[in-house]
Order: sequence, then structure tokens, then C-alpha cells
Amino acid sequence: MSVTSISPADLHARARALVPGGTHSSTRARDPYPCYAQRAEGPWLWDVEGTRWTDFGMGNAAVMLGHAHPAVTEAVVRSVTDGLTCGTETATAVEAVETLRTMIPDFGLARFAVTGTEALMHALTIARQVTGRERVAKAEGAYHGWADSLWVSTWGTPDTIGPPERPASPPGSAGLSRAAADTVVFPFNDLPATAAILREHAADLAAVVLEPVLIDIGFIPAEPAYLQGLRELTAELGIVLIFDELLTGFRLEPGGARAHYGVTPDLTTYGKALGNGYPIAAVEGRADLMAVTDTLAGGPVQWVGTFNGHGSAVAAAAAALPILATGEPQRHLHRLTNRLRDGFVDLARRHRIPVLVAGLGGHFQPYFLPAAPRDYRQAMATHTERYLHLVRTAERHHLLLPPKALLHGALGAAHTEAEVDALLAAADEAFATDPTRS
Repeated sequence: MSVTSISPADLHARARALVPGGTHSSTRARDPYPCYAQRAEGPWLWDVEGTRWTDFGMGNAAVMLGHAHPAVTEAVVRSVTDGLTCGTETATAVEAVETLRTMIPDFGLARFAVTGTEALMHALTIARQVTGRERVAKAEGAYHGWADSLWVSTWGTPDTIGPPERPASPPGSAGLSRAAADTVVFPFNDLPATAAILREHAADLAAVVLEPVLIDIGFIPAEPAYLQGLRELTAELGIVLIFDELLTGFRLEPGGARAHYGVTPDLTTYGKALGNGYPIAAVEGRADLMAVTDTLAGGPVQWVGTFNGHGSAVAAAAAALPILATGEPQRHLHRLTNRLRDGFVDLARRHRIPVLVAGLGGHFQPYFLPAAPRDYRQAMATHTERYLHLVRTAERHHLLLPPKALLHGALGAAHTEAEVDALLAAADEAFATDPTRS
């Protein structure tokens, strides 16, 4: 039987019989069933019934250059043809790191991993070794993957998050280890409250992990003074500052948030766009910190992984990075994001609905709020029903938006003004038929 003859409903029924929830990542769940993609190209996905969808998720923003980008595909095919998979080092991996060095200001040393979660776990191991401390601090509402010590205070509910000046650390999932409760949570974009919390726990803190722009709850940028103040504070307290740039690299600028803000952390994690959707991540940081993982030179911290530097993944990165380094994809994405943002300003005025788009570099988030949020608590006030109505309206026009109100949309460099305008037209229709109007 050809896969194109299978309906999504039938596939979902089969998956539900064998896979909890029917999906291999909880965030892919949709009502009544997820999109079962058969192929992808540029800004589009084709499902198993042959329907073409405009993709406004782009692999959780990983596919920055567009699906099946010719240069990336050619490099991966060549890698597969050469039979290179895992367990060996390659010249291509060296080339990818060399390109990375040209892009990132104050580049130190770097090593590859497979996923962002793994990269952050490596970074925490380094921080614990060099500080002799154990605990970790993170910003309220930020998502840093599923490692126990970081999967706290993610999409918390009002009854679990505690007071704003001293946020609680509710687990992001059941089943986490008791160590997760030791994670310190601080309020984003509130430097006095953050400083008070970090000073209180400084003797126990190995690392502060920060996403310079909170993207898994939409798009909430750090205020420059907050980021600079956090850099100075962690240096004073001897805490390793880790930037999670899995999403901000390399969309804000070719050099990521570090280049955008002019603030250099001690360690940084990269992923997503690094391989244009292929599974690869990296930890980069100060040479003296990364050196503790150099076991040939007596470093005590192990760095292992069968799939680290996977042949196809590093081939994708080596092909994608030179394109990203030119800055043209970023300039194109900035233009498209501005067009989307300006379009929502006009729609909000015409339909008298409090809605705006926050975003940059192809990241975007429609917030049904009167003003752009500065932190998670403000973001969680977005009007969920209005967002879901927008999603459903867009689906009728075969436009695929993230299914939850506090995820994040993404454009790729293959999108054009035509796709942005199609989304604006769907938003116009959604706001004209807003079911929540009194």
C-alpha cells in the first residue's frame, strides 16, 4: 500500500495503539491528530494525503534555511554515500567548528553533542567541576530541555509558580529526581530581584542558565541592562554563566545573541539551526573551562557519546554555517518578521483586538495582549481561545501554526512575502470571526 493512500486519522489510530499519545514528542500533539508529513521542501510540508501545508513551525525553528536546502541536502547525501554515520571523527567536523569560530565573537573551544538537552547537561557538568558547587539557577518560564535540574518552572500554572519576586520551582514533568527541587528560579528581566536570589544562594550555585530571549514561551527578549547586570553579577559571585542559544543562534545575528547584545557568557550551547534540522548541538566556551573535558591533557570531565559528530549531522552543519555566516538569511528573516509584525498592528487596529506579534529573525509569537510581555507571568495572560481560533482558521487555509498559545512560530529563509501575507489574510479572517466578542 502506498503511504499516500493512508489517511491521517488511520495513522493516528495505529500510532495510538503502540505509542503513548500517538506522537514521539508531546508538543506535536494536535486536535484531532498531528500532521503526518511525507516530504518537505522550502517553506512547505506535504502530508500523507498529498496536501501541501505552509510550515510556520519549521522544526521548532531548527530549519532556518528551509526544508531540503540544496547545499545541505547535497552534503548529507554525500555523507550517506560515503557510509559515514557514527563512532569516528571526520574532516567535516573540523570544518564545521572552524566556520563556527569565524561567526562567534570571543570564541573559545567547542565540542559537538547530539541534542540541546545533552549539550546543556555537558555544560552543567563542566560548571560543577570548575566551581565545586552543585546547584543550578534558571529564569522563570524558560525551557532548557528535559534534564531534571533544568526541567522546572516551565509552563507553570498560576497556582504553582509562587510570588513574582521569589518564583517557585514547580517540576516541568512528573517523575523528576529529587535534585530538581534544588534548582533556583529567578524572575526574568528583574535585575534587583534576580540579584537578591543569586546572592542568597551563591555559595551553592555552580551555574546560571539563561536563554537570552525566552522563545519557548513565544518571544521575550532580555533587556540589555538585565543581561549585562547578570554577566557582572555572576562574574562577581564566581558562578558560571551559560547562555542557551539553541534558538537564538543563529537567527538574531550570525553570531547569535552574544553578538546581538555584546555580552559574552562563560559557556554557550548551540543547536537547531546549527544543522538546519539535523540532530546536532554544540557547547562552546572559555578555553580554560572547556579544557577540563580534554582527557588527553588530564582533564577530569568525560565527554562521550556514540552519535557526537555524527557524519550526516556535521555534514549538514558544515554546509549550513557558511550560508548563515553571510548574514543574508538573517536580513531576509528580519524583513519578513517586520512585515508580519506590522501586519498584525494593522489588524489589531482594524478589528479592535488586543493582539501583537513579538519576534525577530524569523521567530514570531502572536500575543493576545495589549503590550509585549517582559516575562513569563505577563505572557501567560495571553488569550488562549483567541490564539486557538487563529490556529484553526489558518489550518483551513493549509497554514500550519504551533498548536499551543505559548510555543513559538518560525519562518525560514525559504519563506517569502507571499507566505507571510497568506498568514496575515488568515489572521484577518480569524479576527473578523472572533468567537469571544461580546
